[in-house]
Amino acid sequence: MKKKIIFRADGNTTTGLGHLYRLFALVEVFKDSYDYMYITQSSSNTEVIPEDFPLTIIGQEIKLSEEPNWLANNFDPEKHVIIADGYHFTSLYQKKIKELGFSLVYIDDLAREHMYADIVINHSSSYKISDFNHEKHTKFALGTEYALLRPLFLKIAKEKRSITSINEVFICFGGADKFNFSLKATKALLDVSQIEKIHIVLGAAYDDGQINRLEQKFPTRIQIHRNLSEKDLLETMKLCDLAIAPTSTILYELTCVKMVIISGYFVYNQKSVYKWFNERGCFYGIDDFCDFDFNNLKDIIVKFTDVSLLKSYTDNQAKCIDGNQKQRFLQLINDLMSKVN
Repeated sequence: MKKKIIFRADGNTTTGLGHLYRLFALVEVFKDSYDYMYITQSSSNTEVIPEDFPLTIIGQEIKLSEEPNWLANNFDPEKHVIIADGYHFTSLYQKKIKELGFSLVYIDDLAREHMYADIVINHSSSYKISDFNHEKHTKFALGTEYALLRPLFLKIAKEKRSITSINEVFICFGGADKFNFSLKATKALLDVSQIEKIHIVLGAAYDDGQINRLEQKFPTRIQIHRNLSEKDLLETMKLCDLAIAPTSTILYELTCVKMVIISGYFVYNQKSVYKWFNERGCFYGIDDFCDFDFNNLKDIIVKFTDVSLLKSYTDNQAKCIDGNQKQRFLQLINDLMSKVN
């Protein structure tokens, strides 16, 4: 009996879209090998989910405590493996899913819950197995060897790239950018004469019109991008020498492309990723974006006239992600499937 995969995540303007996007990457890894279904709540921003994904919506009348039974009533536990990404999939949720007979893979960031899942994936290398409370059967896939990345980024991770000057800049702060860091960074960069072009990637949940007016005022220097495909996002990154972005999934993608990165964090789950990549010299770290004065960007960029510094960033990035993540994920799931079939 060939098992199918259920990808389970939610995302909207309140919670952000990161959990949805991370599972998009795993869909691309597994879709040629396994049949699958993507499942999300009705409160999610479903317009960001690719149209070719088989999609099931959980109605708002189904409470999270009722969801495991709803899943079991609609999808045979003996025929489905669930891959879940979200902080609300707590120990109680995982335990119930396992009791109902599903195989479970859980995407974790925080190492807080007791893990009942068969496999726990946490792509922050700051965590060790000893940091987790877990069942005896639980296996772990930790660190950048299991970075949640889409195929084109895994491919380019194997390529070399050198940066010798800073002319075009990439800015991205996620689906909602509730602190409007994109606008703050753009305003500061307009005062840096050497910056010829600013590429701003905005998510579906971003709704501040000020940045659109800036683009109209400086059409040759600012270009706003929305709803980019994987290919278009990659091509936009390749145009740029410098990126300003948080230590979320976007950092892993930028690390694959290789460029100078100014990075920090603004939510708790980004801190461990920040610490690990910063210790390895992968970016210029500014700690908490909420405390950062974006007017300092000009002084920081002056430091990037040192070509040896630029080379150290890209060399260190190349050591962190090798591009072989797809094979590792396939081995994980194949091994799980062989045990339960």
